[in-house]
Amino acid sequence: MSRPTGRLARRARSDSSTAPVIKPTKIAIGIGAAMLPCAVLAVASTGAVRVLAAWTAIACATTCAAYLRNRPQWLGKRDGAVSARAFVVLPYLIAFGIACRLMRWWRGADQPTRVAPGIWVGGRVTAPALPPGVTIVVDLVAEYAADRRIRTLPGYRGLPVLDGGVPPDADAFLALVREVAVTGSGDVLVHCDSGRGRAPTFAAALLVVRGLAPDVASALAVLRAERAVVAPTRCDLEFLDGVAARLRPSRDRAPAVDLSPWLG
Repeated sequence: MSRPTGRLARRARSDSSTAPVIKPTKIAIGIGAAMLPCAVLAVASTGAVRVLAAWTAIACATTCAAYLRNRPQWLGKRDGAVSARAFVVLPYLIAFGIACRLMRWWRGADQPTRVAPGIWVGGRVTAPALPPGVTIVVDLVAEYAADRRIRTLPGYRGLPVLDGGVPPDADAFLALVREVAVTGSGDVLVHCDSGRGRAPTFAAALLVVRGLAPDVASALAVLRAERAVVAPTRCDLEFLDGVAARLRPSRDRAPAVDLSPWLG
């Protein structure tokens, strides 16, 4: 990945002075810490307790490695659904789901935000909460399945990204951004679990490719102005810097919409 430059680089360097360990590494450390007592219990116990403890330790070890190596596919999500491969990490996925529910209870319900003409950003979304006019849903969650009715939509697109992480394949990320950018049959909703990091990262790139912002820094300013909780991580900023030179407005789109009302 190229070294960050410009405004985003300064933000990334500023963040690094106070948070030298990136979020995926912090998560991996936490998961690794949870693995140790489970492994000890597996050795010290017998019967069903040993099986459950060993399973949980293996799930933690696999997930820890997935975060350290940026391998969201190891969590087993395929085409919006959790595949049989996820059985290995099922104890972690259950714990993650409980943590997410507690966090949503603490923060309050999230509502998708219209950040620009035709583009929405949000956290976890169900079919009843889908904004009117949305025909394309970009799901960036790696840790749990999408709502069944949403993942069967013709416009559903899944790109699993780990919590706090970035897409492991920049080419796949850019290909999806370009595909979504030229689809004009309805509005687009980009979501992750909270709509704070992964989803705004994708949406910033989409704004540039759609010609709604001249660069990713301006795109992030638009997103923050419309959705106050937007908070890309240092990883997100570095990733956007790395792909910025490859983001070009699509020639297949209609002329760019005037952004001045959105910029205030």
